Amino acid sequence: MGPEPIVMDQPSRQAWGAPDAGTGQGAAVDPDTRELRAYAWARLALAGHLRVAREGLEALGREDAQRQLGELMVKLAEDRFTLAVLGQFKRGKSSLMNAIIGRDLLPTGVLPLTSAITVLAYGPTERLVVRRQDSMFADELPVSALGDYVTEKGNPGNRRQVRTARVELPVPFLRRGIEFVDTPGVGSAITANTATTYAFLPECDAVLFVTSVDTPMTALEVSFLRQIWEYVHRIFFVVNKTDLLSDGERSDVLGFVQDTVREQTGCGTVRVFPVSARQGLSARTGGDPALYGRSGLKALEEELAAFLSEEKASTFLAVVAQKALRMLDDEAAQGAFGENALRRRAMEDAGPRLWRDPHAAARAVQAARTEIEAVRRAILDGRLVNEMAAPQAAAGQERTWAGPEPAPAPPPPSEPDTEADLKTRGCPVCQHLALETADFLSHWQYRASSEEQAQAQFTADLGFCPLHTWQLLAIASPRGASIAYAGVAGSIARRLRESALKPSAGEDVRRLVRGPGTCRVCALCRQAELDAIRRLAALVRGGTGRALYNHSQGACLRHLAMLVDAVTDPEQRTYLLSHAAQRFEEDAEDMQTYAMKHDALRRDLQNRDEEDAHRRAVIRMVGGRAVCVPWAEDAEI
Repeated sequence: MGPEPIVMDQPSRQAWGAPDAGTGQGAAVDPDTRELRAYAWARLALAGHLRVAREGLEALGREDAQRQLGELMVKLAEDRFTLAVLGQFKRGKSSLMNAIIGRDLLPTGVLPLTSAITVLAYGPTERLVVRRQDSMFADELPVSALGDYVTEKGNPGNRRQVRTARVELPVPFLRRGIEFVDTPGVGSAITANTATTYAFLPECDAVLFVTSVDTPMTALEVSFLRQIWEYVHRIFFVVNKTDLLSDGERSDVLGFVQDTVREQTGCGTVRVFPVSARQGLSARTGGDPALYGRSGLKALEEELAAFLSEEKASTFLAVVAQKALRMLDDEAAQGAFGENALRRRAMEDAGPRLWRDPHAAARAVQAARTEIEAVRRAILDGRLVNEMAAPQAAAGQERTWAGPEPAPAPPPPSEPDTEADLKTRGCPVCQHLALETADFLSHWQYRASSEEQAQAQFTADLGFCPLHTWQLLAIASPRGASIAYAGVAGSIARRLRESALKPSAGEDVRRLVRGPGTCRVCALCRQAELDAIRRLAALVRGGTGRALYNHSQGACLRHLAMLVDAVTDPEQRTYLLSHAAQRFEEDAEDMQTYAMKHDALRRDLQNRDEEDAHRRAVIRMVGGRAVCVPWAEDAEI
């Protein structure tokens, strides 16, 4: 019988299964689907909080912290889980990785070999991608060239300035969405290698900590373990080269390692895996199942497989959250959010930014920190499915946790310029509505892509009506639209699930459809329309105002009717209708003249009134394009 891993106080694995939180009907939901949905929502929620914190830090001029949060967002976007192999030099780290992937790929030998970070990742075909410190572009090379870049012999002192060497392989173990990372060993005479490994610790999500039976858990390894523990708490402890000892000696060594780890980490539960990487690789390449079991590699790989399938997702999110919290706490410790720093920032001319008030930016960052901590606690407490499998409605908003304080409200709008509206070549009321709508949408699209409170309200409203939805998309970036409408789509998905078993399902779906005139932009336009009509009605009462209106194109038919109803003097009504009739007569004449000159090939004689008469006439009939249709005339529908 081969050596069995020592297990003391081994906890049962936390399952994510829980009563369904998404249907409200107690209906059975496939656990795998629910867990996947919970992970996706938690990842997106965490990314949203990181985005708010990053933009707040940008407003405060904290460039390094902003960059670090940006890197965490990249990690979330890539869904990249980093499983690193760490330990003192010559513990057999590279040999262990070769055994796990079943290939003698990474260089091994008697002397310290690994001099740079080596990443193994899944790829459909084998290739080596080398990234250098001094170059923006990667070099793609054959895998056989790996030793020339990651060993002391091929790359002494890392003189090639290799940042990472990434090997892509079609290995099933790597399909689980991980980066399997080999690091230089610490404690060798090559101090640069030790520095490289220590600098990589913040990148780790989980760790294989490798010691060996010859000199287990030296003082250097104990110190290194304490450093690792500051960044990562999911560590698999491996004692390599167990084939060199008898069974009794092996048990003594494993017990010593277990006691040392428990003392240094304070954990009541410690599992140590005895492994012979040499035997494991031989068993994998030779197809020897008995030797595979005796080597200890089988037990380690089964535990890794269980971790990657059951725990990796929550561990990944918890680690990203913890890294963000650590960075934000460091910023706070450096006084980034102190009164003196905020006052200095307020005096700087930092150009346009979301938070003009540094105090508001600081509050947003600190509130985002609270939200990140809430996500982390939900994950660690096993509440991921209950709280994130489907967004929960709170006060009619699709929110699980409250968002940070919003950016300051926009400055109050300037006084309406009725005289400028009358100078348009269309309806002055439609012109006013178009400007009001554009101002609102330009501000709203920025808020909806950066403020969690605005996103929650947008979700609760189910977006805008069709007209203003397409107008918003016309000015929003794809990124901004994705952020704004993700919550709306999630809300609709939840409500559809809730309606699936109801007899009123069809009516429930119809309630999700926003009809014309039903959104908050429509309400804004109705009020702006009434205000504009009142101003015009007052304007045509006086001689100066009537002169302005007399030289304008006048109101479209819809707004003309409202304007006629708003005036009380019969003479004013007569004037407004006579003015409109005259404009329609002029339009008819100009359109006929335009067509005649066009047919006679005398286009050089056309004037501006004749050229746009058809447009002005249509505006007068049905209203301005900006208040009627959301797309450009030449756009594909």
